[in-house]
Amino acid sequence: MKFSRDDRKQSLDINITPLIDVVFLLLIFFMVSTSFIVSSSIDVDLPKAKGDPVEVKKNIRISINSEGGIHINGVLYPDDKVAGILDSLKNESAEATVVIEADKSATHGKVVFVMDAARKTGFEKFAIAVEEE
Repeated sequence: MKFSRDDRKQSLDINITPLIDVVFLLLIFFMVSTSFIVSSSIDVDLPKAKGDPVEVKKNIRISINSEGGIHINGVLYPDDKVAGILDSLKNESAEATVVIEADKSATHGKVVFVMDAARKTGFEKFAIAVEEE
């Protein structure tokens, strides 16, 4: 009995689909496990002080720049809108801490204005951000 012999060369293919799947899973893992650093995009020159850093979990960041502009969570608002914005934020997060990042050349009156507006809307916890000396 004669067996037929196939003399054609067979091409060897490597299936890279599982390799691509593994690479994408690693990419997703590293993207999810990376810690993101949140920094203020407002140019504020904070005063220096000594002390232990305190981590605040839920917070509302209010930045006051050297010209007196008030930024709430990174958005610039005029003085007459600050109370309304804080009131709407109070409804969303009642236990939040108000973190005030005032430039060292900002006026004391502007800082007191912001603290008073936050207190009138019902916030009870305040923190003033400083740079470590």
